[in-house]
Amino acid sequence: MAYAVVNSTSPFLQTTPGRDWIKVGYLNMTDPTQECPNSWQKITSPRSSCRKKSSAPCDSLNITTSGASYQTVCGWFRGYQIGTTDAFANIAGLGYNLETYYVDGVSVTYGSPGNRRHVYTYAVGIREANFNRYSCPCTGGDPIPSFVGSDYYCESGNPGPSAIGNYVYSSDVLWDGQQCGGDESTCCNPPDLPWFCKTFPTPISEDLEVRICTDQELNDENVAIESFELYIQVADEVETLKYENDELKSKVKALTDHYLLVSDSCTLIPLKCYLFVFEEHSIYKDMMCLVFAHFIWLCFLRSRDRH
Repeated sequence: MAYAVVNSTSPFLQTTPGRDWIKVGYLNMTDPTQECPNSWQKITSPRSSCRKKSSAPCDSLNITTSGASYQTVCGWFRGYQIGTTDAFANIAGLGYNLETYYVDGVSVTYGSPGNRRHVYTYAVGIREANFNRYSCPCTGGDPIPSFVGSDYYCESGNPGPSAIGNYVYSSDVLWDGQQCGGDESTCCNPPDLPWFCKTFPTPISEDLEVRICTDQELNDENVAIESFELYIQVADEVETLKYENDELKSKVKALTDHYLLVSDSCTLIPLKCYLFVFEEHSIYKDMMCLVFAHFIWLCFLRSRDRH
């Protein structure tokens, strides 16, 4: 995986002052020197690509952001349908959420297991023609989960009347805005395909995660990723500091309120303040020294009043 500042001519990666783009995820299996991540399985025929390896609902790849503070994620995926993928239909009756399973396709999230947040989904329907709930939503398939919203693409690579288990539909690249035949024509309407961009309300610094997910046996269905790229746009320093400062103010206020409630334990408060805030926000050293001094002064006054 690459990690480099990007100066790109792409319309999706335009740099603004103080907001550089960083490539955090990269895979190109058309390069014969490339190998799949350990969590995925390499196939070489009919197209060199990476597919889900285990029988678990999802096989995960961590995309480190190295602690960078970012507010926008952009990227693209290129892949192939394998077998009888069912888009958003929950055939196996699994949990149907971000933590277990919700799609046959590729799920991009951030946050640790148990606290995942949705970024984007690349779903794979069973065939281009309407096939009830197993097709893409644009051809009458099962509806999109609420946590996905409009942040998804869906396409099928199967032009036939039925799907063949474990067959790689290599003649139709997924999510490229092309070869959407018949009922699937509207699936190719999004103008930015295969690119996506997602902007969050506040800066985050958690790693990204790419998961290949299917809910049935490996000899029945799978999804192959041939290539992808993921980028983050580092957050503006002023906005990041403002967000962190707001968080700090909330913590200091909570500690101050706590001090007023436990005034008989004055000597413990500065220590609590140090452990709870100071270590996490070393850039606020001067400010926290003033907070400590304030606490100590209040304790001195209270001690004097008691005598």
